[in-house]
Amino acid sequence: MLLSNEEKIICLLSRLKPSPKNITRTQQIITAGIDFEKLLHLAATNGVSPLLYMNLRGSDIVPDDVTVNLRNAYLYSVAANLKKSSALLRLLALLKKNGIPAIPVRGVLASELIFKNPGLYYGSDIDILVKPSELQDVKQILIDAGYNYDEKSEKDMLSSHYHLVFYDSQHLVEIHWNLTKRYFDIPPKFWWEDTVTEQYQGQEILCLSPEKYLMCLIFRLFSHMFKPLKFLVIVSELCNTYSENIDWSRFTRFTKSYGMEKLSTFSLKISNELLGTKVPDHILNTKIVGYNLFKRSVINQLFRDVSRPHMGKLLYTLLLDSTLQVCCYLILRIFPKQGELRRRYGIPEGSKSIFIYYALNPILLPFLILRKRFDLRNGKTSSQ
Repeated sequence: MLLSNEEKIICLLSRLKPSPKNITRTQQIITAGIDFEKLLHLAATNGVSPLLYMNLRGSDIVPDDVTVNLRNAYLYSVAANLKKSSALLRLLALLKKNGIPAIPVRGVLASELIFKNPGLYYGSDIDILVKPSELQDVKQILIDAGYNYDEKSEKDMLSSHYHLVFYDSQHLVEIHWNLTKRYFDIPPKFWWEDTVTEQYQGQEILCLSPEKYLMCLIFRLFSHMFKPLKFLVIVSELCNTYSENIDWSRFTRFTKSYGMEKLSTFSLKISNELLGTKVPDHILNTKIVGYNLFKRSVINQLFRDVSRPHMGKLLYTLLLDSTLQVCCYLILRIFPKQGELRRRYGIPEGSKSIFIYYALNPILLPFLILRKRFDLRNGKTSSQ
């Protein structure tokens, strides 16, 4: 599938260190003529405006108003991430004071540890991993610290998700006790077996090993159907930053064990193709049946076709390693856990109507998909 000139520039510059060849190619494309309004829209919707700003600032290859737009996005990201960083450190200190180990993941942490810049990767939430045995203690600690929490949703979140959501006037905090859901059966203890420590703003914090962090990010790619592009960028830059530290044979062993080898291979291959990610040859040379079909869908999700997300979700189930995994996923879509069903249709806890929804879900699910598609179209129209 051919990329438009604007899409090519997005891919060339959504990198921490684009090569001189990438910059030269960008200049050639811009000289040939592009739609700058489309470029800014694609950068914003994919969360990569700060990266474009860093790679274009000081040059004269784009108009001043384009640079100003990108700079504003970068400055907003810096300001928001610095606030989240302070909140994250306070939470980690609070948990440590209460004797609870915690691992921050993704978000603001990634912007500084991977990108070495507080503004290059905008993290919308604060994500923290704790052990399942500590979850109720953590919940009470956050409530006592002034965070709001919806008690009514707890049972459903515990049954159908691996995180609880807390919030105050500024931040959303997700407390995870596992880093995947539904698709893969990974025990929570897996993430804690070989943690490492990193220096973060003068403090020593626990982090996932590079191999497991990469798995965590690929899980999220799959869960979010490979969009926005910033989710693929963080996969790419983790590989680039820790290229000498990642034990690829260990990573492959893990992915095989938990049925995500095909998904991981595809994710790394397309990351290399779109963003030039450093990936070992044995992964790049692995054949994926249907690779071009999956790639076409990803590009559509990223840049063009935002009105058919559930078709993409159905397609991506074929990236699971086994037919049994695919069947289990489809069964869970049609006959989900009660908690997920309540959240899907807004059913109050304790309502007997849930049994009716169970019976009707195979019929109602297509209508739910159409409604979400309609909502997305309306959102797209109103945003434009």
